[in-house]
Amino acid sequence: MSDIFQTISTCRICESNEITEVMDLGSQPPANSLYESTRPESVPLRLMFCEACSTVQLGEDVDPDYLFSEYLWITGTSETALNYSKDFSEKALKHFNSNIKDLFIVEIASNDGTFLKQFQKLGCKVLGIDPAINIAKIASKQGVPTQANFFTHELAEKLLSDNGPASLVYARNVIPHVKEIHSVIAGIETLLSKDAIGIIEFHNAGLLLKELHYDYIYHEHLFYYTLTSIEALLIKHGLYIFDVSLSPISGGSWVVYFSKDNRDKSDVFYEAKNSEIEILYNQKTSWIEFSKNAKSHASQLTDIVLNQVKNHGKIVAYGASARSSTLLNYCGICSEHISAVIDKNPLKQGLMTAGSNIPIVSFEDGLRLIKESNIILLLAWNFKDEIIEELRLSGYKGKFIIPLPGEPYIL
Repeated sequence: MSDIFQTISTCRICESNEITEVMDLGSQPPANSLYESTRPESVPLRLMFCEACSTVQLGEDVDPDYLFSEYLWITGTSETALNYSKDFSEKALKHFNSNIKDLFIVEIASNDGTFLKQFQKLGCKVLGIDPAINIAKIASKQGVPTQANFFTHELAEKLLSDNGPASLVYARNVIPHVKEIHSVIAGIETLLSKDAIGIIEFHNAGLLLKELHYDYIYHEHLFYYTLTSIEALLIKHGLYIFDVSLSPISGGSWVVYFSKDNRDKSDVFYEAKNSEIEILYNQKTSWIEFSKNAKSHASQLTDIVLNQVKNHGKIVAYGASARSSTLLNYCGICSEHISAVIDKNPLKQGLMTAGSNIPIVSFEDGLRLIKESNIILLLAWNFKDEIIEELRLSGYKGKFIIPLPGEPYIL
């Protein structure tokens, strides 16, 4: 057996053994296992459905230290994330009547502190918790107090003892990553003051079904939550959702607002939850159908890429994101078809993509590669408008293969 992963036999949420496979994406290296010379180990990538609580989750656990101790995604490199950070903080603070400068705000998986900076500018006391030592150092150097650690119930008790209760604890795009999920949610409950609020932002699992976001499935994402399943998890720990909003991140995410007291729920939350129930997002049959549709989509995308390669030779891709790793590996698109992947993140440049083994180059080097190119595979499709605008301003006049959402097409 591998040292880096284990296969589960029971649901991580309710411990039922009634979990069945609904999709198999083959064996792939963990998506962020970018490398210089030694190719990373592959791990089965399977989607499971729990018949007891309807939580969709992966069939394998990869060692969290392997996945997160050294991390390559930096929030501040995305213009979309930078712009959204201001909107996120404004919406969060609308739920407080007290003086903003009296608030103590904790972010779980705070990355480089991009989102905490927005609260910090307004005079809030902030603290970031992030397991990636390299990223935590970046945040601290930029003046955002950050502890390099995994957030757990035990750590929450220590933070409570050292700092007192938090006015706001939020976790953006991390709750789906967490193996010890009950420890984390219990920790949030412990750290929150009596009248505080918590916020969880997570990719909308319904969009996987509706828009075929199968590229969002990778080993860091253990869970694929709907509003129904995230609400059930929070209620287990005495936390109650009272409102919901939308986020542009990851191609579409939910932001749920919750508290220890069972407040009146907003009409928006009721409507969103009832809508997903009507569309059967929490039914196994919907996920089996999704698997069939994803397989068909992958075949269409591969045909488009192979046709371009046949006529024009290897093409260039844009965006060495984690989700691009799943897309490339599931479709069988690799260094035989793609000459390089452009990415603006300096931590990724000079490395090779996991499984597909394609060199990652800087934006500047990429511009030289695409000078005579007539098509680019846009792997970071969820930042489509931002990327296309920048490439057009840089002089690129060719076309783009847009893989998702929905059917792949050439723009």
